[in-house]
Amino acid sequence: VLPRLLSRIRRSATAHAVATARRRLRGDGAAMERGLLTRILYPAPQATYTAESFKGELIWIPKKSSLDGDAPLLGVDCVPCLLLKYPYSRFLVLFFHSNAEDLGRCYSFCVAMRDRFQVHVLAVEYPGYGICPGVATGPSVMENAFSALHFATQSLRWPLDSIFIFGRSIGTGPAVKLTSLFRFAGAILVTPFLSIGELFRDRVGPLAQLVEEWYPNLELSKKIRCPALMIHGRRDDMINFRHAEQLHEAIPTRKLLVSPPAMLHNTNLMNDMNYLVMPATHFFSLPDYVFHDMRVPHWAYTLRPSPKAPKSLTPNRSIAPGKLESFDMCCGTGPGVRLVDCCSRAMVDLHEAMDTTQVGLDVTSLSQQGELWEDPAQPIAVSMPALVGPKEAQHQDFQEEVVTHKTIIILKEEPFSISM
Repeated sequence: VLPRLLSRIRRSATAHAVATARRRLRGDGAAMERGLLTRILYPAPQATYTAESFKGELIWIPKKSSLDGDAPLLGVDCVPCLLLKYPYSRFLVLFFHSNAEDLGRCYSFCVAMRDRFQVHVLAVEYPGYGICPGVATGPSVMENAFSALHFATQSLRWPLDSIFIFGRSIGTGPAVKLTSLFRFAGAILVTPFLSIGELFRDRVGPLAQLVEEWYPNLELSKKIRCPALMIHGRRDDMINFRHAEQLHEAIPTRKLLVSPPAMLHNTNLMNDMNYLVMPATHFFSLPDYVFHDMRVPHWAYTLRPSPKAPKSLTPNRSIAPGKLESFDMCCGTGPGVRLVDCCSRAMVDLHEAMDTTQVGLDVTSLSQQGELWEDPAQPIAVSMPALVGPKEAQHQDFQEEVVTHKTIIILKEEPFSISM
């Protein structure tokens, strides 16, 4: 009896230790404290910008209220984002930066990307980074990502087939999640990873099973239905190249893997035209233009976050998995079918509940018609900012994560492989 009792005590103690370790690794506790997993994956650097930086380019996107389909209220929780416009460009790039930079550090790269590809760029900030309040966890980062997508499709009225999703390093987590739910114009994944568990398994082995899984990229990549461009250096010493190889094999749609042999994890993508610029230009047929220009609601420049946001004026809607309701849609699921508001929580829950979800692309009529423009998220008269052409590139230094580069373009010195 005594040996069995001791064995049971040991098993109970082990289970308790594992549960305690899991709770400590989690970063989304009730107190929203920076847990161990958050400290490792999201080591927020010191803010490099303020609310007064990037005048005319720093916008505020409503968070919780926009996800529930409400109009933005004064003092509502907001997400700071960079919106860099290019006149009459067809495409909008939704950009998720790496974990060692904020919007201030990636600003030069976003400007270069806008000018090189002649696209609009909407860069999303993570909770706890820059001037964005909160703590970065898997769910909180995805909340910001869904808020930005909702703003793009509802407030900017940008169709999904004209939106690119761009993620680098940890930013490929929310990027893969979004592309598994919606059919975009394309996805660009730089130094992607298979999952959080696989990242830790490369470092700590079996202890990786204690880590909560925030981004199961390998599983979600099988649901991607848009063209995917992946860039991963063979000398990457932080995320092994095997992650990109396995993701490339799992993606079922048209895909391209660019693997420069000399590229490191933090290598500047603008140092060599063959890293990003040339592959993306040819793979996605960039640039392209439309006859109507982007119009941004005035409130996006004037909203500010508040520590005590007012409660929603409209009760939240909830639906059972797979149930269809009659609402106006921005991305729909085909002719004659109308679902809950696009990118709302109910819409995302519905996408996750349905095994075979195909999101349509017919939203061009929303932005191409000639009627008086009205922002659906803020149905009041707003004044539009004057159209300003693209700024000349004034930044000679590009900063990605913690590496500073002095040269914009370097000619290719050695060939590297491209996998189709």
